[in-house]
Amino acid sequence: MSVSIYYEAKRKQPLTASERAAIEAITQRFSVDDQIESYIRSGQGLNWESFCLYDEPTAPDIIFEGATKLPDNTQDAMWMGVQHWCAALSEMRRAVPDAAWRVAVDDHKMTWDASTQNYDPAA
Repeated sequence: MSVSIYYEAKRKQPLTASERAAIEAITQRFSVDDQIESYIRSGQGLNWESFCLYDEPTAPDIIFEGATKLPDNTQDAMWMGVQHWCAALSEMRRAVPDAAWRVAVDDHKMTWDASTQNYDPAA
């Protein structure tokens, strides 16, 4: 059974060019594509999935939406995946602060810590 992290941001105005660029830069910085390739070649490491943004939003006011399967091939893999993607999504939320964000692992909503400006997967 796979577990995924889901994310979306809503607001009336679409992403600006600078917000799209910021999200792309963050996505590149948090990319696990090299680790995926290494895992495929060697069988070593985590069975990551690439960060995924949907091409088409599921509602008119959704400006950012996607889901990524969490790694699950070791005892700590899922926890490591949640921490990694929560850090990336925290940066993305800070880049688009005026949207209404929702981040969840399956049905468990991730808590946004307003004082640290981060999603806290341990909460």
